[in-house]
Amino acid sequence: MLARVLVLSSFIALGYCKTINYKDCGSESGTINSIGVTPCDVEPCTLNHGTNYTVTVNFTSKVNSQTAKTSVHGIIAGVPVPFPVADDCCANKNLKCPVVAGSTDVYSNTIFCDPSYPKIKLVVKWEVMDANSKDIICFEAPLQIA
Repeated sequence: MLARVLVLSSFIALGYCKTINYKDCGSESGTINSIGVTPCDVEPCTLNHGTNYTVTVNFTSKVNSQTAKTSVHGIIAGVPVPFPVADDCCANKNLKCPVVAGSTDVYSNTIFCDPSYPKIKLVVKWEVMDANSKDIICFEAPLQIA
């Protein structure tokens, strides 16, 4: 696990992963330490059609959980619109499971910016929920689709 954190830190230091500013929106079962997006050079991150983007979150869990689920929404004019992502963190290996209370770990997930998405500025709300549907990770960050 320490090796994964060191690798993430190395990528951030080398500029492969942009550490972004975010607003915590209710991480009650965990603490976010940092969030990175690859590729992203400036904020707000701009997602270009036909490109994959990887979100990497370094966090510390406050709970034990056998499972974890991802939910991602774009907030457009106050309305949450779901983004299709692999939602089972354990089966998709986005996260080491089981999640252990007090451990620091790395969550990673890749999204594809589909060419059918409209060109728009929005806020993304990204959640990773424990087995009790409580947020281990919940953050909001501005985003632009171009």
